[in-house]
Amino acid sequence: MRTVGVLEAKTNLSALIDEVETSGEAIVITRYGKPVARLAPENELRQPRRRLSGPELAERARAFRDKQAPDPEWAALSWEELKAIARDEVDR
Repeated sequence: MRTVGVLEAKTNLSALIDEVETSGEAIVITRYGKPVARLAPENELRQPRRRLSGPELAERARAFRDKQAPDPEWAALSWEELKAIARDEVDR
């Protein structure tokens, strides 16, 4: 797969589109050497999305939650302090 920088992509966009259309191969556009976008044939980009089942969705949500770093301010609070905050929110 060919890669081009942002400046080259900007300067030669029409030629790059012709190349993708002719070859059917995608071109990766980079900024400072890191891939940031892909110029690809239309048929390559369209992939149907599958709906997740309830258990799959729950597992993804758990995995996401487990990756989150705890907030140090909230982590330092005791259970009693958390309950007091919750009560104050309900009373508002």
